[in-house]
Amino acid sequence: MMMNDIKTTLRNLSPQEKMTLTSGHDFWSSEPLYPHNIPSFRMSDGPHGLRYQAQAGDHLGLNKSVPSTSFPTASASACTWDLDLLYQMGQGIAKEAQSCQVDMVLGPGVNIKRNPLCGRNFEYFSEDPYLAGQLGASWINGLQDQGIAACLKHFACNNQENDRLLSDSLVDPVALHELYLEAFRIAVEQSQPESIMCAYNKINGTYASDNYYLLTEVLRRQWGFKGAVITDWGALNNKVKAINAGTDLEMPSSQHMFDQAALADLKTGELSAQALDRAARHVITLARQPRPKFEGDRSVLLTQNATLAQKIAENSIVLLKNTAHILPLQPTDKLLVVGEMAQHTRYQGAGSSHINPPAAISIIAGLKSENIQFNYQVGYRFDNQQTTALAAAARQSAQEADKVILVLGLPEVAESEGFDRTSLDLPANQNDLVDQLAQVNPNLIILLVAGAPVTLPWLDQTKGLLNLYLNGENVGKACARILNGQVNPSGKLAETYPIAYKDVPSAQTYDHNTRSVAYEESLYVGYRYYDKANVAVNFPFGFGLSYTTFKLAQLQRDTTHIAPGQQLTLSVALTNTGPIAGQEVVQVYVGADPKAPLTPLTALKAFQKVPLAPGETKTVTFTLPAQAFMQWDPDLEQWRLPKGSRRLYVGTSSRNLPLETVVTLDGATSVRTQALPQWYITPVGYPNATDFELLSGLRAKPMLATPVGAFTAMNTPRELSKGSLPVRQITNLIRHYQTKDLADPKGSEAQFMDKIILDTPLIRLSQQTQGQFSLPMLKRLVALANHNYWRALVGK
Repeated sequence: MMMNDIKTTLRNLSPQEKMTLTSGHDFWSSEPLYPHNIPSFRMSDGPHGLRYQAQAGDHLGLNKSVPSTSFPTASASACTWDLDLLYQMGQGIAKEAQSCQVDMVLGPGVNIKRNPLCGRNFEYFSEDPYLAGQLGASWINGLQDQGIAACLKHFACNNQENDRLLSDSLVDPVALHELYLEAFRIAVEQSQPESIMCAYNKINGTYASDNYYLLTEVLRRQWGFKGAVITDWGALNNKVKAINAGTDLEMPSSQHMFDQAALADLKTGELSAQALDRAARHVITLARQPRPKFEGDRSVLLTQNATLAQKIAENSIVLLKNTAHILPLQPTDKLLVVGEMAQHTRYQGAGSSHINPPAAISIIAGLKSENIQFNYQVGYRFDNQQTTALAAAARQSAQEADKVILVLGLPEVAESEGFDRTSLDLPANQNDLVDQLAQVNPNLIILLVAGAPVTLPWLDQTKGLLNLYLNGENVGKACARILNGQVNPSGKLAETYPIAYKDVPSAQTYDHNTRSVAYEESLYVGYRYYDKANVAVNFPFGFGLSYTTFKLAQLQRDTTHIAPGQQLTLSVALTNTGPIAGQEVVQVYVGADPKAPLTPLTALKAFQKVPLAPGETKTVTFTLPAQAFMQWDPDLEQWRLPKGSRRLYVGTSSRNLPLETVVTLDGATSVRTQALPQWYITPVGYPNATDFELLSGLRAKPMLATPVGAFTAMNTPRELSKGSLPVRQITNLIRHYQTKDLADPKGSEAQFMDKIILDTPLIRLSQQTQGQFSLPMLKRLVALANHNYWRALVGK
């Protein structure tokens, strides 16, 4: 009935009214057409909690938002490997959305962690598409089962922050489908999100918002996506191309600055009338979808969600090292806690996912809440002040302690949406402090607080290592309960920890040319590279210790052959062989011939988190569909089951797979016939541009400066100001106005704002200001930068 009503509504709408629906009303809302019974629907940020701005809206996390639960970030919650907890997180966020009359939450983010320096990696789940897709689908199902729409993001290949609005991700078709699109495919097919957000960047030369292949051929026709495609905020490139390609709604409001030109193109047929109807239909469907009203006390809900956030944090903390069972702590231990991060603990990332929680518990506060007695020394400051004196005081106190708990991590200024990290290292004063403390006390326990991997030059100097990531408002309480043994750690890494940045396969190209980015390593990302290239790592994908021990045995399967449309069932016996209750994550990988071209040595295809009492044994069962064994055929542009045999491995990390069996695939004789450069068969060291061009036909374009006189609306204020003193003065005034109220003029918020102002193309700045920076003003600024003062004067 609803679809028939929408068809009737569409027939009654004028072209102008249909066009109106395809652009936002303001920063967070869609455009209503009340005479046609089309209300507005409200959106808010929120992969890790609801960022609801009741008044002035922005996508930077700067303006005040309503207090909401700050859940663990995706980089932390992914380490739970627990689909039920992600489902519960989605439910909790949905209820808070109901309480604020929010209809759609922008999330989750399932982009692949191509390189550990990406500034937004804290907001993404994993380097592995299967894990990211499964976790994302569970989050979406939890949210949408409560009647709130999800907006899966950022589609697709949004794997850097520097120049993200202008970058072109050059990806070969196998890597595109098997790695970068796969998490989206899984999430779409398993949860059918009501919307998906297209990314800022180009993919193989075409902006995501204009990309017909991705938005129509892949997303809608191959995967069966039924929902609306919404632009990232300011990501519309060309309204006519976008609607024709499959984009439905431009956000935020640009005050319909492109509508009249698009209507003119509708008359000539350049804009498809059918495509405009599709876009309007999807917006109407979202707007008319009934949403449940919140019933209850919001303060009670926030208390319940705080408890849930703590539970997720407890399940996500990863025990990476526990020499001589230094953990859990004993009641008689004389403890020293060191580090500014212990007192001012980071619990979330910076940018559009920034939450305003009712309260946040630091590590110091968490230890006190658990009645853990300790002395405290600052040891270091984030601003690197008083380093020598603080370190000396900590060293002196360490000599008198049984155990030293040192809290290290990245300060907020080091990682944020909007810019990429410049190094994989922790601040030097923190690394130096480890060396000083280890010299006087061998019982060193390090707590690591960061949204992404860092180098660990002191790994041999510590007996205990807990990875907290950015674990939400109750990180301190969760950490304390792990330390004192009330909770047995069960987190598993959702990404590899390399030894050094030089070991990363994209290290030689990442952030070197930010406008034209060749993904030369293809699908060899994360453990897919490290394991096949046999590169030593600090900690492998899937790794995590426990206070108890487990044993896997008795691997069985129900068939020896797999054909298209069939599935395989595996079972394995898991036993808790230790003295206390615990949880283990059993992981299933599909292996391939080490010499198979453009194929990982192993790839995760199933997992399950299993709780066990001491001495208990459980049979763990997995069902693998034929899709788990398929490969992308770039010639036929479809998935195909190859012919041959595949090994199945079962274990607890990508490098601990003690059980294996073989299955025969009754598929096509050959999937890939193209002769590939040797690096894509045996990836050792770094790939190169020549080999990548042979593989993909793609080559990065050199990053050339635009000369004065050739500037356009697609240039950025940073580019325009280089050759124009007036533009530079105007830009500095804007920067001053936008950052004058920030508490820290050098902090991550200021850096983020600086990037947004200086590195956003003028046309996109105009879109995001809701008419304040108009097209005539834009034209004047471009003319001024081009030294065309007459045009700057008249605005032509």
